[in-house]
Amino acid sequence: MTQFQTLEDKLRMAMSGMTRAERQLASHMLGNFPLSVLGSVSEIAQDAGVSAPTVVRLVRKLGFSGYPEFRMQLHEEMGERLASPIAKHEKWADNSQPDHPLNRFATSVIDNLNQTLSQQDLRVFDTVAGILADKSRPVHLMGGRLTRSVAEYFTTALHVMRSDVALLPSLPNTWPPALLEMSERDVLVIFDIRRYEPSIMQFAELAHAQGVEIVLLTDRWISPSAGVAQHILTSQVEVPSAWDTIVPMVALVEALLSAIQERNWQETRERLDRMERFYEDMLLFKRMR
Repeated sequence: MTQFQTLEDKLRMAMSGMTRAERQLASHMLGNFPLSVLGSVSEIAQDAGVSAPTVVRLVRKLGFSGYPEFRMQLHEEMGERLASPIAKHEKWADNSQPDHPLNRFATSVIDNLNQTLSQQDLRVFDTVAGILADKSRPVHLMGGRLTRSVAEYFTTALHVMRSDVALLPSLPNTWPPALLEMSERDVLVIFDIRRYEPSIMQFAELAHAQGVEIVLLTDRWISPSAGVAQHILTSQVEVPSAWDTIVPMVALVEALLSAIQERNWQETRERLDRMERFYEDMLLFKRMR
């Protein structure tokens, strides 16, 4: 199945064949997408420090007849980003197949999982694993309404391997005190898929201003927090449902946990041994016969 190519995909793929001015424009667009492409041709040109004809040439290189067609696709993508659960359900209902719902759903999830894992930039993945394995750097995690459960799972598993790991509370009014302790040494891991939450973006911007290194796990439409994130890992989330799936994102998290474990296996093993002794002393689990 051919993956839908977003405007961001097209910009990145066309970068090598651009002129200097076009690369400057493309970098500006990608730096704060989609806000950077919401204005008129003259406004975008002025913000990017290029001429208006450069904007027109670039959108034509991307395969559009002109800027109006470019904006039309942008509006369609923005609609996809902000789609409500009802709109998502109706989209799948209109394209339903004469198959059992379980089979249809499983096929979609497996396809998403394959795309998510096979299309990762391995350099970014390795960099993120290395950052999170560095025990000298405190790690903070946060998620949105649907992704907080993934952040909580990641926090629980990561804390087995190392200390200085904390899940931010769900209430935004409890976040400012956490910022007091954050500096260039800290790492913030954000989980954010559509519909993106403004409070998460605001916190990301404040953390970025303090020099915090930000890792963003998001969907293919890219959370607005990408504007301040140094490392971005994306997941495919669309399924025949009113809700997006978090299965590929969980798989990506578990792949990171595996990579982090390999980097610090001896220390992780010692922590696991100690933890298991605590479990036994507290009689938390039934002993295997």
